[in-house]
Amino acid sequence: MPLDLVLNVVISGVLTGLVYGLMALGLSVIFGVVRVVNFAHGEMMTIAMYAASVLFAALGLDPFVAMLPIAAAFFVFGYALQAGLINPFITRPEHSQFMLLVAVAIIIVNAMLMIFGPDARNVQVGYQLESFELGRLLID
Repeated sequence: MPLDLVLNVVISGVLTGLVYGLMALGLSVIFGVVRVVNFAHGEMMTIAMYAASVLFAALGLDPFVAMLPIAAAFFVFGYALQAGLINPFITRPEHSQFMLLVAVAIIIVNAMLMIFGPDARNVQVGYQLESFELGRLLID
């Protein structure tokens, strides 16, 4: 097997792992600060992706530009969720906190299914297939 191919696969794996690492970092920060495991963390990330998709379809707003207003909106949403729903459960036993956040995750998933349907969506931008070359390595 050519060394270039192996290195390209390793780089792609590292980049994918970094995305998963960012998700895990978010979960660990939430648990470290609030001492609550947010089972709806991934669902909230999915809502943000759908928001970027909707902003692109409706306004033609590039997803990288849409990150700023979406991040601000989700800061407010997360604060309201924490203050209104999670804080009353902080003093309760851990299993009730787990059940609350699993219920929030299930509600979010089903709401997204009702609104967007089960089909995947994508955003077509001009740079989506661009790659960067570092010598003989190709970074996608």
